[in-house]
Amino acid sequence: MGVDIRISGDDKIELARQWAQRFHAGQVDKLGRPYIDHVSDVAKRASVHGRDAEIVAWLHDIVEDTPVTLVEIEESFGPDIRAGVAAMTREAGEDYFSEYLPRLQQNALARIVKLSDMQHNMAKLDGLRAVNPQDAKRLAEKYARAMAFLTVAVIHTDK
Repeated sequence: MGVDIRISGDDKIELARQWAQRFHAGQVDKLGRPYIDHVSDVAKRASVHGRDAEIVAWLHDIVEDTPVTLVEIEESFGPDIRAGVAAMTREAGEDYFSEYLPRLQQNALARIVKLSDMQHNMAKLDGLRAVNPQDAKRLAEKYARAMAFLTVAVIHTDK
């Protein structure tokens, strides 16, 4: 008779939050704010879609921006979380609209988290507009186009 050492869903959320806080420590966004604030808000937005969506949200930028690997994510959180984070991770040289988003939209968790990510980013555009109006305009157009793409993807893939 073995001991069950699986981590519960709530404990995995806490572990993901701790990883995000640890590995994003010291990072700042385009406005100089602590980057963990972005990650936390995305996780809050995604949490209404369930534990796995919240976990992927806490980890959504961790492979791109820190030394954490997808192998480590799978070892600690399992293959579904790894797949969601992998789908969220933009690969070097990958075109955003013709390669990244079509690949991302194939994973339901990644779609949820990316939409939550863009909602957060769009909510912060006024602050960016005050500092860099051209960048804010470019990003607003990019996010609107990406949200339209992913929203249509949800309608077509979830029928």
